Amino acid sequence: MKTNLSLLVIASVFFSLLPLQSSVAAQDLVATNDIAGGSSVFVFRGSRKAPQARAGGGKASLGEGGGRVGGGSKAAGGQIAAAAKKRRADAIAARKKAAIAAANKKIASSNMLTAKAETAFDNDQTDLAITNYRAALVQNPKNTRASEGLSNALTAKGIDVAGDTNSGAAIALFEEAVKYDKQNDVAYAKAGAIYDANGKNDKAALNYEKALAINPAYTMLYPPLGVAYLDNGEIAKAETTLQKANAAGIDTVETRYLNGVILFKQNKNTEALAAFDRTLELDASFASAQYYRGQTFDRMERPDDAIAAYKKTLEIDPANSAASFDMGVAYYNKGDYPNAAAAYQQNLKYDPNNAQAHANLASTYRQQERYSEANAQYKAAADKGIKSADMECEWGYSLGKTAEWDAAVARLESARQMSPGAVDNNNVGWAYYNAGYTQKAAKNDAAATENYEKGKVALKEALVQEPQFDAAYVNLGATHNELGEHQEAVEALKTADRLHPNWDVALSQLGRAFRGLKDFVNAIANFKRVVDLDSNSVAGLFNLGEAYNASGNKKRPKECTTGSRILIRQWQRLENAFNGKIDAAKQKLEQKYQNCRDFLDRSQNRGYSKVRFEWTALFLYNREFRTSR
Repeated sequence: MKTNLSLLVIASVFFSLLPLQSSVAAQDLVATNDIAGGSSVFVFRGSRKAPQARAGGGKASLGEGGGRVGGGSKAAGGQIAAAAKKRRADAIAARKKAAIAAANKKIASSNMLTAKAETAFDNDQTDLAITNYRAALVQNPKNTRASEGLSNALTAKGIDVAGDTNSGAAIALFEEAVKYDKQNDVAYAKAGAIYDANGKNDKAALNYEKALAINPAYTMLYPPLGVAYLDNGEIAKAETTLQKANAAGIDTVETRYLNGVILFKQNKNTEALAAFDRTLELDASFASAQYYRGQTFDRMERPDDAIAAYKKTLEIDPANSAASFDMGVAYYNKGDYPNAAAAYQQNLKYDPNNAQAHANLASTYRQQERYSEANAQYKAAADKGIKSADMECEWGYSLGKTAEWDAAVARLESARQMSPGAVDNNNVGWAYYNAGYTQKAAKNDAAATENYEKGKVALKEALVQEPQFDAAYVNLGATHNELGEHQEAVEALKTADRLHPNWDVALSQLGRAFRGLKDFVNAIANFKRVVDLDSNSVAGLFNLGEAYNASGNKKRPKECTTGSRILIRQWQRLENAFNGKIDAAKQKLEQKYQNCRDFLDRSQNRGYSKVRFEWTALFLYNREFRTSR
């Protein structure tokens, strides 16, 4: 009996310092078992596999994907260029009339400078023209010929600065141009294109509207204007604009795409899909159309087709962050966590400040039991501005799985502050219980007791909020056990057993409570129930055998004898793992076993026997090696 009690102490100390094995009792419950009985239950808010949300449609802007530059098609650019040429011709005719209007020396000087500016402008010396137009307006601010000329010259300069990429540096030139001539439709149209390319949809729409009001011939501005309306959420205006484009006989890749996006926004999924397919008939490299196909398939609950469309989007435009994000969501919701992680990693490569992608990647790592990596991603999401009770809950759980209990308590306390419900109080109690268990193993009894007492308060509050909360009863019973309050533990755990019959974690704690009361008949009965549920349960066999010994019954019961044979076979397989006789995939566990050896070798130097090492290594095998097969 003395030997087995010593074994109980060493197993409790060592394994409470390691992350505990998970066995999910229900979709949102995660129970942990320790060989010596340190059992508790974590409850996810909602569901631990709650589906992630897509990006929500993204932007419709033509500049989003496929290397397209916002501001409309080449046809629109051609109309702008033709209009600019016409304005220059009109200016030549106007200056001939203005030449006879000089009435005095200042007007004459102004006119002379205007003529020099016009000559320079005709020779494509735009900067010199601007200088002379400005000087002319100093001499005569009412020189309409100079102000219109300066507006044209500034517009020409702006077009050069904008270049093929629609550089935002040209905006100041167009804004100044319309100050000198409020009817400069070219300046408005080009400014709209630049705002469009840079994602400033409201300003793009405003400038397109002004250009069309001055010059209705800008029919090719209808498609980009319609897209700008869509991105502003003005679906009715977008539809009206598309109708105008159709009335003008415009059938381009942009109008087909615009039609598809409008149908998508109206939840007409089948028609939208057909429109995007028609768009791709004209331009198979139109990344935004492929992306919206993926969004449409997602809505139609066709995840495989959605993923295929997102993949095609990324083949065309690897930097399309909306596609990589939504592909991650689609994979995650299918339960394909390796591919979900890869998609989120690609998203963060091009959009490293995407806080939600960090949070989703953290959840993905958590599902893969890559808890250290999950914790790093939760921190990144928090640093970039996400703070929600759900994320704090998940993060607290992952920190617990890496035995960072103080940090886990902090995160779960934060979740409780944001949403003080029964689930949050239970999880705070769970974290305090495990923090206390760790402190007790380190022989910090005062700190352990403080944690247990804090956990007890939270768990009792959870049961006030939800009197039928089975997990909270288990955690409360476990906490009472650690505080030596075994009768209170029995009462809580009997309630848990009634609410959730044959739950091994509750039965193990109930057995411990009866053992603490020295009621070995009921202790044995409950541990036997655990073994009956799972004849290979190392924790159940261990506790059953220990309870028999503690009761004074030295005759090994059949269950323990059978269990010993099972454990011996497992020990032999564990030895094979140490000797390199199994495949490489399982060799990654060797370091954990070696840590066990090192710890127990040091323990043997202090007088512990080899049997303790064997029992501990057997449990480690059962927890890590057997469950990883």
